[in-house]
Amino acid sequence: MKGEFSDDAKLKQELTNRGYTNLSRLGRRVLQAQHPSWGVVTIKYAQAVKHRHFLKQEAEFLYSNSNYNWPEYCDYFSNQQSDYLVLSHICGITLLQIQTEPSKSNNFPTNWITLLERSIHQVHKLGFVHGDIKPSNIVLTPQGQVHLIDFGSVIKNGTLRSELRFESYTPRYSTPSSVLGKFDDWFALAVILEEYFDQFDNKSSSKQSFQYISLPSRYHMLLRKCRS
Repeated sequence: MKGEFSDDAKLKQELTNRGYTNLSRLGRRVLQAQHPSWGVVTIKYAQAVKHRHFLKQEAEFLYSNSNYNWPEYCDYFSNQQSDYLVLSHICGITLLQIQTEPSKSNNFPTNWITLLERSIHQVHKLGFVHGDIKPSNIVLTPQGQVHLIDFGSVIKNGTLRSELRFESYTPRYSTPSSVLGKFDDWFALAVILEEYFDQFDNKSSSKQSFQYISLPSRYHMLLRKCRS
């Protein structure tokens, strides 16, 4: 396994000592493993100060807000200046993967936009903003569910950007506002949907399995408001 750690053998040994087996890499600083109590889990880890900050931020949010439509907090621990966050594993496909390979959309929910909107509303009702909604952070499952993942950028609604210790966002899906609020998440979703429908504009067979065949008018209005 290659990643942020200079010696991956130490990483594997640390997790093995804690009962994790069947380790495999999902991405940079992200692993999948099996645990005797929690089953299949996702393990995120970090060493750099900035990455540890976001990992802790995600852990605190998920620990305090369980039983929602996002990964469940399992554990958080530190060892040798490295932090680890263990989450329930969500088996599915990201919207980014669907955009790359449209054929993979055939077995997923037709009402995914409505389900995604509900997940975003859940975050907002708790008084938070997700802060980094993008295709790779949206997971659709064969069971007909839509999940938001990666809450490292989650922040209290109304937080001044100047008050942030570190920033983590994707410029393409972000507004230049000085105050982080619900609008930022909805703008991100509007851009995602605009890209999605533009991509499949001439591919009706790829769109017919979804509830909308074009960008909903409310998102047209939102984009116009921000870009005017």
